[in-house]
Amino acid sequence: MQFTDDSHDMARLAANQRALARFAWIFGCGLALSLTVPDFFFAATISSFTALAAGIIATVALFAREDPFAGHLTRWDVAATLYAVSLFAGLFVDLEAISFYLMLHETGRG
Repeated sequence: MQFTDDSHDMARLAANQRALARFAWIFGCGLALSLTVPDFFFAATISSFTALAAGIIATVALFAREDPFAGHLTRWDVAATLYAVSLFAGLFVDLEAISFYLMLHETGRG
């Protein structure tokens, strides 16, 4: 009888699927939240949400004692990807438009 290493490949594939699903759910929630704000807040909202989510996922990975150098995707990889998305979205934040909006609404209340 010949044995193959299919069980390890299947376990690695399942772990990768879980990590990709985790990323998709978190990013999807951030995207849904970001679509509810005005247009000029979109990049700032997605950047903030994904940075916060990356920190939470990294903390969970730390407490779960996941191996950051595992042969499959882990929470560390999801956190790193979310942080990269946060940094990328941060490049598109229009600080002038946000400060103008805040100044406009601050004077409207007073």
